[in-house]
Amino acid sequence: MSFAWPENIGYLLLLIPLAVLLGYGVIRQLQACEVVASPLMADTMMPGSRLWVLILKKVLLFCGIGLLLFSLSGPRLCSGGRPVLRKGADLVFVLDISRSMRARDVSPDRLGQAKHEIFSISRAVRGGRRAILLFAAAPLVQCPLTTDQEAFEALLWMASPDLIEEQGTVFRSALELSRKLLKTEMENINESGIKGEKIVVMLSDGEDHDGDFLAEAKKIKKDGIHLFVVGVGMSSPVVIPLEGGGVKMDELGKAVMTSFRDETLQKLAHETGGLYFRDKGDNSVNSEISDRINRIAAASRWVMEPVERVPLAQYFLAAGLFFLLAETMTGKGLRKRI
Repeated sequence: MSFAWPENIGYLLLLIPLAVLLGYGVIRQLQACEVVASPLMADTMMPGSRLWVLILKKVLLFCGIGLLLFSLSGPRLCSGGRPVLRKGADLVFVLDISRSMRARDVSPDRLGQAKHEIFSISRAVRGGRRAILLFAAAPLVQCPLTTDQEAFEALLWMASPDLIEEQGTVFRSALELSRKLLKTEMENINESGIKGEKIVVMLSDGEDHDGDFLAEAKKIKKDGIHLFVVGVGMSSPVVIPLEGGGVKMDELGKAVMTSFRDETLQKLAHETGGLYFRDKGDNSVNSEISDRINRIAAASRWVMEPVERVPLAQYFLAAGLFFLLAETMTGKGLRKRI
C-alpha cells in the first residue's frame, strides 16, 4: 500500500486526544449517576446492557473519525511490479530572482553570476532534461522539463525580478513546486522504461523571509531527490540597485541593505541530505557540481515500481461515514424500552 498524500498521515495523531476525551466522557457519565442516586439506584438508572451500549457508541465514533482521517492520506493498493532503469538526470534549476539578487557584491551581480553557473552546469551535464523554476515570494515555472538546450538557455537569460510582481523570498513554495515537477506520477516514462535521477540545483543569496522550509525539505529527502544548494554573494551588506537607476529605499528614505545568508542555505542542504557550495564570484563552482551530477547520472540502477495503483480513499471514507451513522442509531431502541 502507498499513499497519494503521505503528509496527511499526521492527522491520525488527533486520535490520541480523541480517545482520551471519549474515555473521560464515559467516566463522567458513570460518576454523574452515582452523584444523583444511591449505589443501589445507580444500577437501575444504568444497567449493564446500557453501559455496554454507551461504550459501543464511543468505539463506533472513534473508528468512524479514524477512518475519515486515514482517507485524507489517499491510500492506494499497489499491484504488480516492473523494473525501471534509472539513468541520466532530470535537472530542475531553482533560481532566486528577488530584487536582492541584483546586488553587485559579485560581478556583474548575484543574478548574473547565478545564471552563468546554471548555463555552465547545463552545458557540462550529459543528457537528461532541464527545467527552470524562478522564485521570489512565489514560484514560477520559466521552462518545463525539456531536452531542447537552446530553448532552455534562451529562457534562462530572460530571467529577471520583473517576471514576479510579488517580491520577497520564500524557499518553501519554491521547493514544493520543484518537487512536484519531479514527482514520479508526473514523469513520462519512455518505451525503454528508463527514468532520470531527480536533481534540484537551487541558487540564492540565502534571504528567506518565511523561514518555514524544514517540512518541505524533509519531503524532498524522502522522495529521493538530490539537492545542490549554491550560495551567491558576499557577507558584507550592500545596497540593492534598481532597474531604472538608483537604489532601493525604505519608508524612511534610507537605502535598503542586503547581506548574504550563509547559515540558511547550509541548513537547507543539511536537512535534505544535499550538498552546499559557496560562489563568491571569483571561484565558480559549476565544474564541481556538474562532475557530481554526471557521476550520479552515470551510476545507473534498477528499481522496482508498481504497475498499477488502485485508490482506496473512497472506501475508507464510506466506511467512516457508516460507523458514524451506526453510532447515531445505536441505543435508540434500548432507550424506548427503558
